[in-house]
Amino acid sequence: MTEEKKKWAVIANPKSGTRRYFRRRVSVEDRLRDAGLDVEFVFSKYPGHASELAQDFIDKKGVRNLIVVGGDGTISEVIHGIFSSSADTRQILFAVIPTGTGNDWSRYWGIKKGLKRCVEIIKKGNARYIDIGKLTYHIKREPFVKYFINSVGIGYDAQVVQYAEAIGHFLHGKSWVYSFAVIAGAVMHSSKMLRLVADGGKYTIEDKVYSMSIANGPYTGGGIKQTPQASPLDGKFDIMAVVRPSFFQLIASLYRLFRTNLQEDSCVKYFRAEELEITTAKRHKIEVDGILMRGAKSPYNLSIIPQAIKMIVP
Repeated sequence: MTEEKKKWAVIANPKSGTRRYFRRRVSVEDRLRDAGLDVEFVFSKYPGHASELAQDFIDKKGVRNLIVVGGDGTISEVIHGIFSSSADTRQILFAVIPTGTGNDWSRYWGIKKGLKRCVEIIKKGNARYIDIGKLTYHIKREPFVKYFINSVGIGYDAQVVQYAEAIGHFLHGKSWVYSFAVIAGAVMHSSKMLRLVADGGKYTIEDKVYSMSIANGPYTGGGIKQTPQASPLDGKFDIMAVVRPSFFQLIASLYRLFRTNLQEDSCVKYFRAEELEITTAKRHKIEVDGILMRGAKSPYNLSIIPQAIKMIVP
C-alpha cells in the first residue's frame, strides 16, 4: 500500500452544530495522531466545498481513507465527492465524527458525539460495505447527478428543511430546531400532484402527495423514524408517501410521526424498491440528506448502489 493510501484525509465543517470541536482543532488532530493515524486536516469553506475536497484528495493525492467531522449534510457532500471521483469506491474507507444538529446517519449506527469514543471506533477499524443512493435531477432541463447516503425527501420533508435552515440561522446548533420546523412546515405545506413509478411499474402512485421519503436509513429530521425498517445494508430504498391526508389524518400522522408508527395511517403508502422515476408539480420542493436542492426540477430518477463503499462502524 502506498503512503498516500495509508494517509487519512480529515474533512471538517466548522459551521456544523456547536463549534466546540473546531475551537479545539489541535486536540482533534492530536487524538487522531495519538491513535496512530497519519492525518491531513482541512476545513470546508462553503456549501459543496466538502465534495470538492473529497474528490481532490482521491483523484489528485491518491488518498483512500477519509474522516468526516460534521453533520449529515457534510457526510452527504463527502460521499458525493467520493462517487464523483475516478476511483473504485469499494476501495474507499470512510469514518464519521458527528458534530451536527440532527446526526441522523450516525444515530443509526450508534455513533454518538464524543471525540474520544469516535477515535476509538476509528482506531478499531471495524468496517462494513453500505449502500449509496444516486439521484438524477434537472436544472433548466439539464440533467445533474447527486449521490446521497441517507434519504431524499419531497414535499413536506423539504419544506421542513427549508424552515430548519431559516430558524437555524438564528438558533445555530439548537437540537430542537427540527422539531419546531416540523410543526411550522405542517401549518404551511399542502398536498401537490406527484407521479411515481418504481421497479418498472411494480409500484405506482399518481395522486396528490403531501410528503414522500425515499430512505437508505431509518432516521430523518433529528431522530424521526419515517421509515423505521430502512437499512443501508439490504440493497433497497424504503419509500414512505403520505397521500391526500385529511386535516384530521394529518394531525394524527404528525402525532404518530414522533412515535415511529406512521405506517398505521390509511393515507400512508409504504414499500421498498431499487429504482424510481418521479415526476412532481413545479412547486414540490426536494431535499437530499437534509440539504435543500434549490432550483432542482423533475423528472427525478433514483437508484440504489448496493455495497458501494466501506464505512467504519462500532
